Amino acid sequence: MSTLIDHPFSQNNIDRWHALRLFLHGVEDIRRLLHPEHLAIRLNLLDELDFIIGDVDLGALKTNDEPEIVERARVLGCQLEAANELLYETARAEISLQGNSPVMPRWLMELADAGDAERPRPGLGFDLLDEIVSGVLQLRGPGESGLMPSPEMLFYQPTPVRHILDLIAVCNFCPGDIFVDLGSGLGHVSLLVSILTGGRTMGVEIQPDYAVTAQDCAQSLNLSGVRFVADDARLADISTGTVFYLFSPFTGSILKDVLNRLHRESKSRRIKICSLGPCTRTLQSQAWLIAKRQPDTDRIALFQSQ
Repeated sequence: MSTLIDHPFSQNNIDRWHALRLFLHGVEDIRRLLHPEHLAIRLNLLDELDFIIGDVDLGALKTNDEPEIVERARVLGCQLEAANELLYETARAEISLQGNSPVMPRWLMELADAGDAERPRPGLGFDLLDEIVSGVLQLRGPGESGLMPSPEMLFYQPTPVRHILDLIAVCNFCPGDIFVDLGSGLGHVSLLVSILTGGRTMGVEIQPDYAVTAQDCAQSLNLSGVRFVADDARLADISTGTVFYLFSPFTGSILKDVLNRLHRESKSRRIKICSLGPCTRTLQSQAWLIAKRQPDTDRIALFQSQ
């Protein structure tokens, strides 16, 4: 099943009430849908239900002749969400006990391999993969963050999960590798890389409340091989890192300084640098780096030091 819903209902010219009735009529046996193996189907159904009535006042819809239709939709949504939450809690328990979840990679790969001719789909939009990871990691939003210390530092935007899976695939991690996310935000890249590869990871984030949130998540999942530091990427100790990631967290002189530092690190060992977004163009211009795949700002790019 595709991770993207091809919605048959145009909200501009089809009454939502009619759309909701059609949706409920098309839902299969709910007992079958609640089975653990139907996570993708449930996510797609919830996505479609949200598309139809997500921004509508359900109380207003109940004034129609068939208010039971709205109640059925509400109950169905609650049942589907409860079934998913149970799976997410199971995955969290597995990660806490053994550092990984055997079922989580299967969920992600089933959705990642479905539907799209171009894999991973380019761009920075989110999809059902992100819903799964969000459900498992349960990262809490930090409090009000202060202003960035420099206008060259960009505000946090999560990396879509499909690109993290691509990063893992192209990096071909070795047992001794240490992954470092420079500008790690809430930490989901470092967390997911550790969960899916079993490797050691580190996140460097200049906003202290973001780093605390990420470390709290790592501790709640008992991921001893993951750590986060609240520091400037130009100053943090990255001497053990072998694979670095940049989701265009900064520009201008800061990016130049960080790349100069990575260049110095590369003189003591060969390193890999993954990037996503505009900073890929800057990495592409570095004479000391070799592109290991065709650079594309809409997908993960991979460079290796000479």
